[in-house]
Amino acid sequence: MDGNRRYAKNAGLPLKEGHRAGAESLAKVLNCCFKLGVKDVTVYAFSIENFNRPQNEIDTIFSLLKSRLAYIANEDTDFRDYDVAIKIVGNRSLVPTDVLADLEKIEESTVSHGSHNLFIAFPYTSRDDIVHSMSEIVQKVKRNELGVDSIDEHTVEENFYYRGEAEKVDILVRTSGHTRLSDYMLWQCHQDSVIEFSNTLWPNFKFYHTWWTIFKWSYYKTLILEDAETMQLKKISDEEINKRYKEPIKSLSHPPFASVTKVA
Repeated sequence: MDGNRRYAKNAGLPLKEGHRAGAESLAKVLNCCFKLGVKDVTVYAFSIENFNRPQNEIDTIFSLLKSRLAYIANEDTDFRDYDVAIKIVGNRSLVPTDVLADLEKIEESTVSHGSHNLFIAFPYTSRDDIVHSMSEIVQKVKRNELGVDSIDEHTVEENFYYRGEAEKVDILVRTSGHTRLSDYMLWQCHQDSVIEFSNTLWPNFKFYHTWWTIFKWSYYKTLILEDAETMQLKKISDEEINKRYKEPIKSLSHPPFASVTKVA
């Protein structure tokens, strides 16, 4: 969700209004995603690096995040119909106690939901997520809850902040024209993920942009599936080759032996 500050600057608005516009855009994009059949959405609400920003801006972001999530969880009838579970994924130890208490209260109010999932990456970076997973694994090994030889990729994924809840990423959208991932879900984007870099600022990212992004992904996946089916048709197993060709040939009578005529 990048571009709130530039949106405010371009419109001659206070910085707070840019973040407010971004919060409003979140609800609209989520509504579009869920209507189109998307079950899981993760939003990069706050990077750990954002703690380097001025404190008044951080406080504004925290306040808007709490109010917007509370609205989604308890007030918006559309989201109640979607049965959305809100889940915070990130380093909670870095969040002020009062803010964390409010967010966990919102999270708890939707714990029985689950037809759709909204993951809030807050505060988050992929590096911190991976370090967290490694630390969890080390502690489990020390407690003899996990054997070293049994550690694999699945073990790492199970100990992320997501704790195995979120599947791999199908589409990652980066708004505002920057062509970098900014330490976001690097592990989850490793396979068959489509990364969409949009020049649109996040507050301007509306229904059309969301629909178009998902439509392009759907078309791309359709082509991939068609190619896979075509390739599968070209692959015939040894058993099928025997059945189609070798066995019928064996049932035929032996052809006449060739004769050699000696030429003087």
